[in-house]
Amino acid sequence: MSEEKFVPLAVYLQDQRVAHETTAGGWVRGVYPNAIEYTTSAKSLRGVVFLMGGVGTASICFFVVAQYLVGMYEDVNSAGGLNLTWFEWFVVLPVDVIFLAVGIWALRHFARLEFFLPLDLPILFDRQRRKVYRLVEDLADKGKPKRRGQALVIEHDWDDIVAEHHVSTSTTGSSAQRHHTLVLMVRDKNPGDFQGPITPTNLPPYVDGFALGDGKVLTEFSTPRVWEHVRRYMNENGPALPPGEQLADTSVPVTWWDSLGAVSVFGPGYIQRWRESWGWMLIVHLFSPVLLPLALMMATTNWLSYKTAYPVQWPQEVLDKVGPPVPQTQERAHKSAGKRRA
Repeated sequence: MSEEKFVPLAVYLQDQRVAHETTAGGWVRGVYPNAIEYTTSAKSLRGVVFLMGGVGTASICFFVVAQYLVGMYEDVNSAGGLNLTWFEWFVVLPVDVIFLAVGIWALRHFARLEFFLPLDLPILFDRQRRKVYRLVEDLADKGKPKRRGQALVIEHDWDDIVAEHHVSTSTTGSSAQRHHTLVLMVRDKNPGDFQGPITPTNLPPYVDGFALGDGKVLTEFSTPRVWEHVRRYMNENGPALPPGEQLADTSVPVTWWDSLGAVSVFGPGYIQRWRESWGWMLIVHLFSPVLLPLALMMATTNWLSYKTAYPVQWPQEVLDKVGPPVPQTQERAHKSAGKRRA
């Protein structure tokens, strides 16, 4: 049986507009004279993977095992000894061992996805040189970083970039959820026998690819708008920030209280949120018996994620190419002047 080939929902080309409006999704963390820097880390989402995947899976597995252990304890107390049936020996007990192993594996697996990782591995779009730079960890054969704080710079030609809109579906048994991802694929400079226009079913050979933005928050409508912002910036001298949007907040939570404010409406800025949006705050507090315990757990995993993270810096040769950062106030003045000229 042949393996089914993955087909993206859409393919976005550089010479075609795919949306009337643009958005940076709140992921532009730096503006330079002729470059923009995208973050790959969302403050409010750090720790979520470990909480939902690791703690969530482990809690279910350990609950099943605990139920069995409680039953065994009651049997011992009532019968004066352990008296298991053949079904319990050969079916129930092995299943509980499997659940225990899965729970431990989930904690370890999802912890590796969240803890002891770089604070950020940003992506630079340099329109003056028509280059894309991105930082990646310098990993050893077993997947561990060779040296904490040191990363490799991967350089791509902008003209080789083709954007793909990927969609995956996850089900919970009673509902289905679609996840959207914006992936920037890098075309092979030697396409071989590839012919015809690029379409979802006719893709050129690629040599690399990387995600832009966070798939946890992208939607069917925002995904093409994020690409359109980058495309206009690189090809049409578009603004570094879409109108009304600001630079990403890259400050790092220092305390657990800071993490609570990063993942929920509680924490620092609580009073200010009431003043700015009292209606939304009222709705949230109506559901606080459910939302507050979740916020407390998210704040804990978020804080642990940041406490174990380490910074990674761009090499000086890359910083020399893009120049010094442009203050946000100067960027706003530049956009206003462009509107007046228009």
